[in-house]
Amino acid sequence: MKTLQKTSLLVCITILVMFGSIGIISYWPQISGFFQTSQATVAEQPGVDPFSYDPPLPSLVKDLHPVYNIQAELHTSEAKITGKMTIEFDNPGTADVRLFVYDYLWNKLAVKSIRYKDKPLAFERGLSTVKLANPLGSELRGTIAIEFENPVPRRGTRFGVKDDIWTLTTWYPMLGAQNQQGKWYDPPQRVDFGDPFVYHYADYNVSFVSPKGYNWVSSWGRGNAKAIDGSKQQIHYEGKKLLNFALIGSPLYQVETVQITPNLSVDIASVDKGNIERIKAIAGSVFPTYTDWYGPLPYPHVAIAETSTGTTYAMEYANLAVFKRDMYQRNLIDHWLPHEIAHLWWYNSVATLEASHGWLDEGLVELSVYHYLQNRYGAQSATTLLEEYSHDARRLQERYPDGKLDKPLQKFATEEEFHWTWYSRGALLFDHLRKQIGDDAYKRFLHRVQQNYHGSVIGAEHLDQALGQTLQGEASYFVTATKKSNREGMGTVQLEPYITTVINNMSYYPSISARATGGTVYFPLRELGEKMGLAISWDKEKQMIRITGNGYEVYVKERERFAIRDGKKLDLGHPLMEIKERTMVPLSFFATILEFDTQYNPDERTVKIQTRRSSGKVSETK
Repeated sequence: MKTLQKTSLLVCITILVMFGSIGIISYWPQISGFFQTSQATVAEQPGVDPFSYDPPLPSLVKDLHPVYNIQAELHTSEAKITGKMTIEFDNPGTADVRLFVYDYLWNKLAVKSIRYKDKPLAFERGLSTVKLANPLGSELRGTIAIEFENPVPRRGTRFGVKDDIWTLTTWYPMLGAQNQQGKWYDPPQRVDFGDPFVYHYADYNVSFVSPKGYNWVSSWGRGNAKAIDGSKQQIHYEGKKLLNFALIGSPLYQVETVQITPNLSVDIASVDKGNIERIKAIAGSVFPTYTDWYGPLPYPHVAIAETSTGTTYAMEYANLAVFKRDMYQRNLIDHWLPHEIAHLWWYNSVATLEASHGWLDEGLVELSVYHYLQNRYGAQSATTLLEEYSHDARRLQERYPDGKLDKPLQKFATEEEFHWTWYSRGALLFDHLRKQIGDDAYKRFLHRVQQNYHGSVIGAEHLDQALGQTLQGEASYFVTATKKSNREGMGTVQLEPYITTVINNMSYYPSISARATGGTVYFPLRELGEKMGLAISWDKEKQMIRITGNGYEVYVKERERFAIRDGKKLDLGHPLMEIKERTMVPLSFFATILEFDTQYNPDERTVKIQTRRSSGKVSETK
């Protein structure tokens, strides 16, 4: 060991596996009671959360802060979009810059030119990627200009026109996405189901020209329209922190705007006034229900658009919930419209890598339908839906026992395996958590995910961190559950509860929380020790940590359970461990070795330490 903060990921993982059982959910009634009390105390002090200092995990997509300026025109007679655009972004620090183009193999978007500071740039067009040498050099930020032309399919596809309803999604070149290590993602291969795109949150300034008389809904409201050239209209939109920018419009559309809250309006588009009333009735129940479970939607405008018959079943794009008119048959709208509206939170406000972690948003939005049905129709209707999910999960277990939630989209053998896995088993994963921790804690968890990760692309590890912060401990649930095969159960929440440390009657919250694990409480040695007046250093000759204080000289070594005090070897009862590059010592180090007065109350999750010589015994209170 060369430093006190040496990285030891393997040790952390091993310890988590060995000692995670201390927090098994079978003790949840006692733990839950503590959290309710703790949260009530925190609620009395707005903004105070002593265990919330861990920063949110970084997004799975590195933020290059892109800003799009797009001037485009829809030529309806030719069924094409022509456009000029600029993308301003941070220098990615790579040899090349990549654009993502989400078109169809049989309907290609044409990139006409790319320029930087008025100089043309050479580029290479691949299947879904445009590559060009990075022109930014040492500049921290730069802008490239692109000219493009995109034919609009005359079909009921995700991007297309049918019955004079224009569904304009992924219609322009987008800045590619990197992971946090600066490696460009490869756009996943499309299959016949799912939406495998990788997006990059951005700000948009869009001017869109279309024939006069067309009514549009978009990812940022109705925009500001003005007449130009006699027979045309230009609509200007200015949106912030959008996953993408889409428009849906028609000369046949009637559009009604409903103010859901003072901060949220919903534009509803249909060719039928009666259908708008039916959509409004669903929206009137859905939005308050989801706001209760997930928190307010952090956008001022969203839209619901009804497309024609024979178009794509239902789909989500930034601030847009879209469904086809066929869904009025058998009242399918009462499931799939609430499903797509839930995507305004899960996919839109908080995103994931759809090709690999699609269970995250699809599972959440399917369980959202359960909440909607329960709120609008009562428990029986909602329970029937959960029973359908359970039936799908049993069939999944029988037919695809070796599959798992984190199976990539392209690896599913059939569409039924895909739906049963991401939709039904995904919904049950979240419902299983809800039943373990209770509705109140579950709501706080999802509110926290929204607060922490709006505008981010997340995975299972982000959910585990938010869950741990909600329950005030180190939680493990999602990462483990998503790796389990279909033949296995979901598993239980494993929790190492955080412990409040009181030193000389003053509460202290170190940057690495004290936590109960392995039958004791562990503390960060240097941070807590120095707070208590101990001197801590590294002895190169002994290759041990040296601690002096309270009249003693003590040596300890990582991962060992013994301390040497004034030359005598003493048993700590528990080994030292490392968490997040910090050396952690068990409670016995302060109580038995340094002989401080120490009281541990497991029910209140509190350790009190007085920094004076004592009998060296730990007292445990109830």
